[in-house]
Amino acid sequence: MSGPLALAIATAAAAAGAPASITASMPGAETYEHAVSIAVPSLDTGRGIAGSYEHWLPAHQLSIVITGEVRESATGDYTGLRLGTGGEARWYWRADRGPWLSALPAGNMAGWFVGAGAYVATDLTHDTTDHKWLGSALQLGAEARVGYRIVPWRQLAITPSTGIEAHRDLDLSGRLPGFTRGGLAIGLDVGWLF
Repeated sequence: MSGPLALAIATAAAAAGAPASITASMPGAETYEHAVSIAVPSLDTGRGIAGSYEHWLPAHQLSIVITGEVRESATGDYTGLRLGTGGEARWYWRADRGPWLSALPAGNMAGWFVGAGAYVATDLTHDTTDHKWLGSALQLGAEARVGYRIVPWRQLAITPSTGIEAHRDLDLSGRLPGFTRGGLAIGLDVGWLF
């Protein structure tokens, strides 16, 4: 077989990835069980950071993610500080196959995933002119997302994702009524598997 037909068959075979039985028996195939990541959008002003730690459970093709954030949310006459944490479960449904655009063998947390999680955050606001705290708000949220983790070099992980979220904002002083809203969640994380 030669020519375009051979090229088409070779390309289709490479895109499909190696079967799990072949990859599982490959010598030197390493599974990474941990990842740390930074959310790239949180770095846009240099006034905050959002990061995560992820633990891989290969028997279930599932990972558990713990997130945290610290941001300055207001400047000038007011100073705002946002602190938050959350958790997410991700299922990498094709983890038993070699992920596309990734240097890792099958069995790692790379490729397509779906996730669901919850988070809690608080916003603290301080009037710097009058030197007093104006109040704080509590945000409770839930989100569902789909994404694709690419590991193009060594254990460097690039993870774009998108999804939906809903959250409830509560004024802890009791002066304002709480309100609920939804939205679109778009993310881009960069991290390292180990």
